[in-house]
Amino acid sequence: MDLDKLEEISNAFNEAMKRIEDEQEAYWNSLTKEQQLDAFCAVVRRIHKGDIEEKGSYRYVLYQVFGFGPESYVQAQNAGYLSIHNAIFTGDQEERLLAHFAKFHGLPEDAVTRYYAETH
Repeated sequence: MDLDKLEEISNAFNEAMKRIEDEQEAYWNSLTKEQQLDAFCAVVRRIHKGDIEEKGSYRYVLYQVFGFGPESYVQAQNAGYLSIHNAIFTGDQEERLLAHFAKFHGLPEDAVTRYYAETH
């Protein structure tokens, strides 16, 4: 693929994301302060459930907790949710992820424990 075509695709994507963002902000601004607070609290409650209580993945929270489909992935990422989700990621989750990685790659069972003992 040539650079001109890649730039064209990139520009089209950025324009589409900007258009979606503008529509979302216009919708938000059309709400009363009470409606905004209601929406905010409903979203925070779901993020708390998915990220804090259930310790779900980014996709899990979007698809299972919010009930969205794959179309939500990029829009939520563009809105900053992936950064929020990753900032919440706990050491507990990191250790489980590393243990799964070690097992998948045939590393010794105590590899994660030894890693944590050496680095924390």
